[in-house]
Amino acid sequence: MSEPLIHNETLGRLIRSGGWAELAEGTPRLVARALDAGDMKTARALADFLRQEMEVVFNIYSMWFPDTLKCLRDKGMPEAEVTAAHDAIRQTLSRWHRNVLRPRDEVWAEVEAAIAAVTAEATADRRAAVDAAVDLWRDLHDSEVDQLAGLFDLVITRHGEPALREMYEGWVIGSWFAKRYQRFDVSKIDWAEASWLLTYLGFEGMHGHLSGTARDGTLDYSEDDEKVTISFAPCGSGGRSMAGEPRDGLPPLRDPAIGWPELREAHDFTWNETGICAYCAHCCILHENLPIAAFGYPVRVTHPPKAPLTGESRCSWTVYKDVRAIPEEAYTRVGAVKPPAEAPLGSAGREERDRILEARRG
Repeated sequence: MSEPLIHNETLGRLIRSGGWAELAEGTPRLVARALDAGDMKTARALADFLRQEMEVVFNIYSMWFPDTLKCLRDKGMPEAEVTAAHDAIRQTLSRWHRNVLRPRDEVWAEVEAAIAAVTAEATADRRAAVDAAVDLWRDLHDSEVDQLAGLFDLVITRHGEPALREMYEGWVIGSWFAKRYQRFDVSKIDWAEASWLLTYLGFEGMHGHLSGTARDGTLDYSEDDEKVTISFAPCGSGGRSMAGEPRDGLPPLRDPAIGWPELREAHDFTWNETGICAYCAHCCILHENLPIAAFGYPVRVTHPPKAPLTGESRCSWTVYKDVRAIPEEAYTRVGAVKPPAEAPLGSAGREERDRILEARRG
């Protein structure tokens, strides 16, 4: 059996091995397969990697909560009202999320303990332990996404839909883009390597979100000469909040029992579509709006679900193998213009690129 984890020099850490077909499988399935084969060394390594996939998402939300709450305070909402509003959101969600009223760090510690139990000597039913760990993380993850949805709805209710973009860029993900997305800047990295990383990290991120119908991180993908596309119905975050979660009896967040609808207006940060959920809008900003402005191209071309959902609704992320081959439509749908062939791409070429685009507009 080949090693399930290999070291990646660019990321400076272990990643899952295999091609896209192997990466399309959620990590819990690999843990279960290793257990069935009696390969405890592999099961232990994969279980710990599963914990890391989850922890990445947990740590992201550890930033998003204080940043979103700070946005509300900075925009004039008194501290006591912010706290009361967040408490009310948690109370609303407590009908469906069993741990939402508990300290999140306490629940995360239980998730880590549940994953450790998968390969502990005293565990009698290891497969059941995998399922229990995944379900505990799913409840914590989904409750965090839904709390954020309630806070985002509060921003919109108080300040209007355009304030959502201000919140994301000014408080929630602007600094994340500035720090983490430089590795996709062709002024600093070859696009062949950057596009591979974008695709790999797409798989890994969706594993952590427990995306896909089975909610174990198993996705669909397709590849041709031009591009690689990963897709999921739903993702574990925005798409799931739009659809609801039958496992918990949770209705869509637009349901009157909750009352946090999708956006009613079309914006450049919602692909100029209506019916986009507030959470999903961050993918437009992070994958398309910000990188087009900074680098001259979208790093991923996202096709989100939109309300009203149908049986065909799903989300897809596409990474093009040739950055110059990204179609014009990927730019126009977010209110941008594709740079002409003579315009340099990457952050180092931004000034010259903007000059060329301005001259063409003039």
